[in-house]
Amino acid sequence: MFDWNDARYFLAIARGRTLSAAGRTLKVQQSTVGRRLSALEEALGARLFERTPEGYLLTDAGEAMLAHAERIEDEALSAERSLLGREGRIAGLVRMTAPQAFGNQFVVPLLARLHAEQPEIVVELVADNANLSLTKREADLALRLGRPQQPLLLIRRLGEVGNGLYAARSYLSRRGRPSGDLTGHDYIDYDETYLQKQAVAWFRQRTRGGRCTVRLNGSHGIAAAVTAGMGVGPLPCWLGDGTPGLERVLPGEGYDQELWLVMHRDLRHVARVRAVTDFFVRELRRSGPQLRGRPPRRRSARS
Repeated sequence: MFDWNDARYFLAIARGRTLSAAGRTLKVQQSTVGRRLSALEEALGARLFERTPEGYLLTDAGEAMLAHAERIEDEALSAERSLLGREGRIAGLVRMTAPQAFGNQFVVPLLARLHAEQPEIVVELVADNANLSLTKREADLALRLGRPQQPLLLIRRLGEVGNGLYAARSYLSRRGRPSGDLTGHDYIDYDETYLQKQAVAWFRQRTRGGRCTVRLNGSHGIAAAVTAGMGVGPLPCWLGDGTPGLERVLPGEGYDQELWLVMHRDLRHVARVRAVTDFFVRELRRSGPQLRGRPPRRRSARS
């Protein structure tokens, strides 16, 4: 029989298409991946990949192995979640993911309060706009903008995150305040890699008549460009309202995104995960007015 652990190496190669990519995923040397693949092919008596300039491509035997390896992975992860669900001590590591700017600037300050309440819990926060897989245990908890659609997940709606249009006071004193639309004004746009496509569509409907000065792939960069006076930019209200020197413009324009907390249902009885979940449900609901954004000043809109 082959070493069942080699199925992990096989899957990493099939998904990454190179030994180096598989090594990065598994956090091992490329040479180790190559040795484990050779051992697996020898044990099975079959060649699983064709080595091509485009990378490692599955042979017929590899395609048959892929279905079995994915079932092995699913069963191993299911067993892990089931056993973790029996844990009762409120201590240990909780891996959490959140959108990049929101995670780094809004969630991180809350972790100090969580640590004071639960000093034996260590949160590992991955602030990234890409959605990590909770099913594959890439994270235990996730904060996501927009209602998740994946199966086997428990979701809780925490409220709404408001978005608006912001400009620096220095820009407004130099160029005047937009009225009705961005005609005659500079603006900062999202680049094509930005993942929140609904936010991109909302903003671009409002840029007609304006001139783009720069495109950026995240709210931190847009906030920096707006602060530097490069034009009007779209920002979540918690960030725009909290950045010194910025004002909200075109107060009638806004876009709301639902904020959800997500976990795999097999982890709902894990004490440390439950404690972190309850903490963020409480704190983020308390932060509702800040997340939605304070009402724009009507006086500024008329000036």
